[in-house]
Amino acid sequence: MKQTLLDLISSSIILEYNLPNSTLSYQKSCVTHATLNDDCYKIDDLEKLSRIIYESVLYYSYDQFQLDGGNHQGMFENAFKRKFKFNDAADDTSKLKLGFYGEALLYSVLKIFYNNDTLVCRGYFYDIQKKSEVTGYDCFHLIQNTDNLELWFGETKFYQDGIAAAKSVFNNISKAISDDYLIDTNFVTILQSKGNIEDKNSKIYEILTKWEKSLITNLVDELNANKIKLVYPILITYDQKTSGYDDSINEIITYINEEYKDIKFDAISIDYSIFFILFPITNVKQCKQQIIEWIDNKEPLMS
Repeated sequence: MKQTLLDLISSSIILEYNLPNSTLSYQKSCVTHATLNDDCYKIDDLEKLSRIIYESVLYYSYDQFQLDGGNHQGMFENAFKRKFKFNDAADDTSKLKLGFYGEALLYSVLKIFYNNDTLVCRGYFYDIQKKSEVTGYDCFHLIQNTDNLELWFGETKFYQDGIAAAKSVFNNISKAISDDYLIDTNFVTILQSKGNIEDKNSKIYEILTKWEKSLITNLVDELNANKIKLVYPILITYDQKTSGYDDSINEIITYINEEYKDIKFDAISIDYSIFFILFPITNVKQCKQQIIEWIDNKEPLMS
């Protein structure tokens, strides 16, 4: 990632506070892991956020090997044609519904603020016949520690209505936190792109190689034997309430804790953690419209 983008992200996006927050008497979500916090971020300049998302698409779509020596502007423009369902002729309503806004933002937030390496670029998972991304988690990142490896396979929602975004998350979350979705939907897809995994020395690359050669009979058992954990970050970007930033945070957490306090995740056999990244902004639609305008006008990337 170019230094100008790194600097823009680091200087513009601010961690406002974590949840639980004793000063405000705000709890964290009922599904957030006991050892984790929910994190609340803020940005005061909407155009800077649009620029961060716009620029991040390049790194969300391609790995460093592909980028080295390439025409980044041309690759960036091709990403929308070849990797996303961005139709120049479509109306703004259709363009506003596309998922890359939140996905590109999640990519950069995890990289800068959580020190995640990319396991394999999300842009690889594109179905040429269907002309759409393959269904699955919205990010594929990893943290490899001395004793264990964490797979950060998360989800993002970029909605005007924060409550609607939370509802959408919970409509999908039981499926996402399950062996079937992790293994059959996502590991099978990752296996098909194993050669594109950036860290060939990672434990996950070794396991996928063994699985490919039928040296593993049960992938879940192999993941557990190697102390591999699923971390599921959920980024919700939404319109801030007129009553202010804090109320915008509290509304979402209160809704989640009232509506989903009894939810269980019994369909997954590996260790897992969930946490939320909440990001109220002044105007979701305006942020997206600025990005659409730049795409349509082929706005140059930062140098």
